[in-house]
Amino acid sequence: MAALVSISIGENREEELVITGTGEVQELISGIPQLGERLGDDNAPITLTLFTDVQAPLAADFQRNVMDPFIEEEVRTGNAQVILKNFALGAKEVTLGGIGVEAAALQDHGWQYLEMFMRNQSEAPTQGVDDEFLDEVAANTPRLEVTEWEADNDDPATEALAKEDAELAVSLRLRGDGVAVNVQGPNGSELLQDSPTREDIDAAIERVG
Repeated sequence: MAALVSISIGENREEELVITGTGEVQELISGIPQLGERLGDDNAPITLTLFTDVQAPLAADFQRNVMDPFIEEEVRTGNAQVILKNFALGAKEVTLGGIGVEAAALQDHGWQYLEMFMRNQSEAPTQGVDDEFLDEVAANTPRLEVTEWEADNDDPATEALAKEDAELAVSLRLRGDGVAVNVQGPNGSELLQDSPTREDIDAAIERVG
């Protein structure tokens, strides 16, 4: 399913916004327990805390190439759970996309919103993410109640949640050069930075599991 809407870009020019991927996202996430920022069984022996920027292209690449297969192979099977934290890789402390994810997470659909946003980054207006783009992502996010999301997205308390994630990232001294993943298991934890490979994550799981 795709949504089409014309949005103004610059002077006397229009760009067609096409949001796609609803079915793929539903197939990836459907049936996996989700509560707030957590995806997966809360009794899973391994916990990954993912620090990512929904608006960063390199984070979208990481999601597609590393996290999506991990979700299908390890989270869906109950071997691991993933905790989502917004971590802006640019100059801003928090991003509009990060706040949108937080608003969706209040309905336990933050992961679907994140996936839809990242899969459609290239459709954002040339001058940057705006409310029109955020709203269209929400409208195409599986099972998201859009009216409720809009109210939460405009609530300062939701932005405060995104800022809490940013403060956690600062306390952990994350470098901001890429996605970070904290891997925690029965035998300890390891913090992996700079967009680790799947092999890096699997090796850390072996050491802490």
